[in-house]
Amino acid sequence: MAKSSAVMKDNGVKIFLDKERTLKFDLNALCILQDTFDNLEDAFKGLGEKDFKVIRKLIYAVLAHEEDETFTEKQAGGLVTVANMTEVVEALGKALSESMPEDEGTEGKK
Repeated sequence: MAKSSAVMKDNGVKIFLDKERTLKFDLNALCILQDTFDNLEDAFKGLGEKDFKVIRKLIYAVLAHEEDETFTEKQAGGLVTVANMTEVVEALGKALSESMPEDEGTEGKK
């Protein structure tokens, strides 16, 4: 099996909501999004447009790793308010950006 030349980062992005949380685009989050959207680009386009339903689905997807199977999208949405919406959207964008694989040859060369 060939070794991949990309390094997947999975540290997530810390944000304080009801408590300190980690927004993480792991495989499970990507599967949740794939089940909802025709393609992942639609999800990320909705984030840029501040589509509330998309933001709620993204929050649910990136927090699912911290919760059990009873965690709902409605509970995830309850963590986001008008007061923290901008911070949440920025954190989601950062989490997405930081989760993208980078070529091993460029790692650490920022």
